[in-house]
Amino acid sequence: MSLKVALMRSILVNGQRVKMEDARALVTKAGGKDVRSVIATGNLLFRSDEAPRILEDALEKACSDFYGRATEMVVKTSGEWQALLAANPFPEEAARAPSRLLVWAMRTPLPDKGLEQLLRRASGAERIARTESGDLYVWFGESLISESKIPAGFSLKALGTVGTNRNWNTAMKIAQAFGAMARG
Repeated sequence: MSLKVALMRSILVNGQRVKMEDARALVTKAGGKDVRSVIATGNLLFRSDEAPRILEDALEKACSDFYGRATEMVVKTSGEWQALLAANPFPEEAARAPSRLLVWAMRTPLPDKGLEQLLRRASGAERIARTESGDLYVWFGESLISESKIPAGFSLKALGTVGTNRNWNTAMKIAQAFGAMARG
């Protein structure tokens, strides 16, 4: 069975804060084995031989069954996660201020028009890059993410895709947890 991560777009579902114990149970219901959570922000590592897209559908259905509404889920294999991290176009920035670098794990690549819309919102030192796989990196510079105009442009469904973000610190913790699961 291969290692995968399910990333919940939100841990607030239908007005309820998702407990990681319940989130792990959702993954188990969808067929995941050896389920673990990394930080209490909807990062669920598990083993499964199912394809990511099948798991995304199963996880969203399990979430809807449990909470009465689903949140989007993005599933990546451990190899896809490693490739996503290796594609970081802002390594110096990640080392300097990892909490100001966000990684958007995408279910499908962001269309060009969506990327253009986001690029128009960037100002100052803010930068946006799309990887070859279609995932996104956003560097917010020295300003606070909450002060940026970029997040206002992140209605990903309106931009034509589904995805969720994690800051660089969290992305690296997920990678470390993958390593620990692979060894043990």
